[in-house]
Amino acid sequence: MPSDGPNDLGERIAKARAAREAKEAEKRRAEKADDGSLSAGAYALRYGAEFVANVFVGGFIGFWIDKFAGSEPWGLLIGGTFGFAAGIRAIMRAYRELNARAQQITERQNASKDGTEDE
Repeated sequence: MPSDGPNDLGERIAKARAAREAKEAEKRRAEKADDGSLSAGAYALRYGAEFVANVFVGGFIGFWIDKFAGSEPWGLLIGGTFGFAAGIRAIMRAYRELNARAQQITERQNASKDGTEDE
C-alpha cells in the first residue's frame, strides 16, 4: 500500500482549485462575450407570443366566467380587455428590459474602448 502522505492530498486540492478557477474564468469570459446578439425576429416572436398569450388567457377566463355566471358576452369582453391591457404591459416591460440590456452592453463596449474597464 503506497503511502504518498499529505503531499498527494495537497496536490489534489491544488488541482481542484485550479480547475475551479479555470471554470470561473471561462464563465466570466462567456458573460463578457454575451453581447445580446439575438435577432430582431427573436424579439418579435417574444413580444408577439407574450401579447397573444395574455389576450388568450384573459379571454379564456372571461369565457368561463360567462359559462358559470350566465352573463354571455360581458365576461368574455371584460376578460379580453384585461388580457389586452396585460399584453400591452408585458410588451412595455420586455421593451424596458431590452433597452436596459442594450445600454449595459453599450457602456461596457465604451469602457473597453477607453481602457477604463475593470478587470
